[in-house]
Amino acid sequence: MTPRHILLTLMMLLALSLAASPSTAFMRLDSLISNHDSNISRKEKSIDQIKKKLNSAIGPDQEYVINNELYNAYVEFQNDSAQKYMRRNIDLAKQLGDEDKKNESTLNLMHLLTKAYLLDETEALAATLDTTSMSNDNKLYFYKILSDINLFKLEFHKGSSYESQYQEQLTKLRSRIAALAPEGSERQLLYRANYLNDTGKTTEAIAMLEEMLKNYHSGDRTFSVITSSLAFYYSRLGDRDKQKELLAKSAASDIKGCIMENSALRQLADLLFDDGDIDRAYRYINCSVADANFYGTRLRNVQASQLVPRIISAYQAKQEKNYRNMRNLIITLSVLALLLVAGIVALNMLYKRYRRLSESRKRINDELKSTNQQLKERDKIKEQYLGRFLTFSSSLIDKNETQRKAMNRLAMEDKIKELKAQLKSPHLDYENATLFYQNFDSAFLNIYPSFIREVNSLLTPEGVIDTKDEHQLTRELRILALIRLGITDNKEIASILRASIATVYTYRSRLKARAMNKDSFEDDIKRIQALS
Repeated sequence: MTPRHILLTLMMLLALSLAASPSTAFMRLDSLISNHDSNISRKEKSIDQIKKKLNSAIGPDQEYVINNELYNAYVEFQNDSAQKYMRRNIDLAKQLGDEDKKNESTLNLMHLLTKAYLLDETEALAATLDTTSMSNDNKLYFYKILSDINLFKLEFHKGSSYESQYQEQLTKLRSRIAALAPEGSERQLLYRANYLNDTGKTTEAIAMLEEMLKNYHSGDRTFSVITSSLAFYYSRLGDRDKQKELLAKSAASDIKGCIMENSALRQLADLLFDDGDIDRAYRYINCSVADANFYGTRLRNVQASQLVPRIISAYQAKQEKNYRNMRNLIITLSVLALLLVAGIVALNMLYKRYRRLSESRKRINDELKSTNQQLKERDKIKEQYLGRFLTFSSSLIDKNETQRKAMNRLAMEDKIKELKAQLKSPHLDYENATLFYQNFDSAFLNIYPSFIREVNSLLTPEGVIDTKDEHQLTRELRILALIRLGITDNKEIASILRASIATVYTYRSRLKARAMNKDSFEDDIKRIQALS
């Protein structure tokens, strides 16, 4: 293989790898979401181990250190709990008379209040701090919180007349932080990249963060922040696939590290919704809302609430479309089944005219055995098959009645007395009805051979149905058989069984009164199993 061929092969493999990366990132994210609850449980157990340290007799200094441990465990996990330990540390710092500890704990509390979008309370605390006496680290922390306040205000007021004002303030604060932070430090690099992007140097910002990302792993908060920032930068360049891949990686890092204060999953759900991936968008937005509620952040809830109705509406529409497609498929199969049954019925009628009764019955039994064998494969299909067959048979009886009456009128007009007398006879209707009931009883009991016995097991001893022939249903049993097939409307049952609605209603009421469990009797009928 020539060097040129090797180079082309490597380029193709690279292209395939890049093309597959978003899908791989989604698969990784889906797997982590499915195990999200177990990750949360492990996180809570590790926090419980830290809490046990508070049970022993400790002094204010030791309690302060342990509270800081709990703060670090809770800061991205549960906002209210983290606030509790920082408020306690502020009191401890005052007891100790340690101004640095007081500033540190106050800044931590401000950070939490900002995350909870309690910006008025955050700004009120900021006004109590004297930055001139702060250490350089705390001063940087102070400006970072101010930048977060402006960032959240910018997100909340996106598209409003206030957007440019908050963007300008945010850019200034990021520039100040980048200047104050130690050269090459994590904070300096992050804010330097943000400042570059704000000032139009997005490509430089991407190069800086991609190099920085090599030093971090999924599950770290910094990894989540960098990948989320890179996703935003790539969106500025119009690279939507890269944006989705990086958001998926950021969201996966959040899930893996139990970082409940996040926005990557919500942003990804929004993009996937626009792309038509409704199922993933629905799963992701549900997880995002659950995490936001768990953490306790009003901003993320407000942002999600703007997206949730659209995704849920689209998801429900898709589910309804799938239902309609399934229903149409069932109808198509049912029509084919009707055509087959119609052919069988037509043949049976011909055989009744030209063959002896015994031969006709044998053929019908053979055909029913063949049909029952097919119906055993899938319960739902065979129930639908039989239900449509019954409806068709009933419709055929109606059609014969109408035809007889029409021919009767024609015969009367032509004065053919013999034809008139023949057509007036109800014998043809009786034969059709008898054939219908025979076919119904035989077909149903082949599928549900224990139906009569199981019905009687649901009735009181004095209310059991006595059948003279175990291969033939009584009118009561036919009503229950139709209910088992899903036909529950009295009008439809009456039409199929050639009875009045009042008769059907009376039979159902009497059967229910004889049941051992009256409230669930018909539901119990529907649960009778077919032949497996």
